[in-house]
Amino acid sequence: MKVAAGEKFAAMHGPAAGQIAPDLEWVTMDGERRWSADPSSCELAIYASQTYNEVFVDALADMPELRWGHSEDAGTDGRFVDSLSARGVTLTHSPGTNGPEVAEMALGFLLWSAKRLGDLRDQQAARHWNRIALHALNDQHALVVGLGAIGGRIVQLCRAFGMTVSGVRQSGEPFPGLQRQGTLADVGGMVANADYVILAIPITPSTAGLVDGALLAAMKRSAVLINVGRGGLVESGALHQALTEGIIRGACLDVVHSEPLPADDPLWRAPNLLITPHCASETPLYMVRVGEVWLENLRRFRAGETMRNLVGR
Repeated sequence: MKVAAGEKFAAMHGPAAGQIAPDLEWVTMDGERRWSADPSSCELAIYASQTYNEVFVDALADMPELRWGHSEDAGTDGRFVDSLSARGVTLTHSPGTNGPEVAEMALGFLLWSAKRLGDLRDQQAARHWNRIALHALNDQHALVVGLGAIGGRIVQLCRAFGMTVSGVRQSGEPFPGLQRQGTLADVGGMVANADYVILAIPITPSTAGLVDGALLAAMKRSAVLINVGRGGLVESGALHQALTEGIIRGACLDVVHSEPLPADDPLWRAPNLLITPHCASETPLYMVRVGEVWLENLRRFRAGETMRNLVGR
């Protein structure tokens, strides 16, 4: 049984996988996107680390024997999922594996905005010593849209800083520690009271373009938008206008509508905007956790048991 995977992933998890499936053969892709052997006969595919790229996804079309694909993503969107779903290949993903780190990035965005760290860094670069007005977090209200592994962790971190927190959860299942909880239908009314609106939801037909011109206009002029979910949650043109016209105070995005963001995209020039290159989950611990999920599913796959984190089921 052959598995297509990244070279580093195979080195990290190959020995443990061999204990579960002694007949497993690795066909790996290195950092230059070169294959160790012909991957066409692979039955398993792992979309993670060095194989998290379009070249790998394109190669899937030439793997007619694929039976199971696993993604490092918490979400279930993108070409890897779409291409294998269309073929009826079993798919699993890795929700929660990046939860702590992405939540930490969201908190970093909060602190960057409240403590004006960008302005202070600019002052240092210009060798200016000026005391500037900063904001507190302990008297602020955060609205967390999405209360899964990432959003739930964000709630905990916000509360640790003394913030008031409200949340949106489409299932309606109660989440502890919130001042108010609603569903997507309530977002338009809930943003009016939020100093920070934090997006931590997957992209679906019901969430695509959630943050449009109307929602941005409903926010406080002093509010900051933070997106650690998916770029498609926010209408890019509407956000650019809102920042340019001062409809909201600022925004921090780890995800954008087109990645990598083209050099001529207007968002680069929007005022009071921090953009990071979809790197919130970057940590050595991430691939360790993704591997643990995959290894448990490898055991279940070989035993004929129901696998964890099945996409679409």
